[in-house]
Amino acid sequence: MRSLPWTAIDFAPGTVRLDDRKGHVDRVVSLSPDVATALRQWQGLQAAAAQYVFPSRVPCRGKTSLTARHMRNRMACYLQLAGSAGTYSPPSLRHTFATQRLKAGAALEVVKALLGHRSIQAPLRSTPLYDRTKRAQYDQAMAEGEKRHRLQGR
Repeated sequence: MRSLPWTAIDFAPGTVRLDDRKGHVDRVVSLSPDVATALRQWQGLQAAAAQYVFPSRVPCRGKTSLTARHMRNRMACYLQLAGSAGTYSPPSLRHTFATQRLKAGAALEVVKALLGHRSIQAPLRSTPLYDRTKRAQYDQAMAEGEKRHRLQGR
């Protein structure tokens, strides 16, 4: 989201429209209330003419948004300041997001859509399915099956 324009954010419903992003998939994602609040505050601190949510202080090759390299460098700097010994990158944030959603019981199809993947196989390659998640999905499917069975009177 390094080149995210302010026009992509719709604060009324709390959504962001991401056009032609990872996998060349367009999608609309929801903002949590705390992220929406933080973005409103950030917007108020920026110059009125700011086109991008994350503008570059020094335009590079005509781009006024952050470059991928700048994002990686900033993340590495902040991780070092936080005392983190791990090696992380912006893609690792996506991986963590997907893993947390699956651990919380989100369906794989939903995680696929949230990440903007076309194939259900893509999130499976980078995100482990935990036993607790598998069990919860199994129990949910079994409960639905039993409910339908009872409604049919069998």
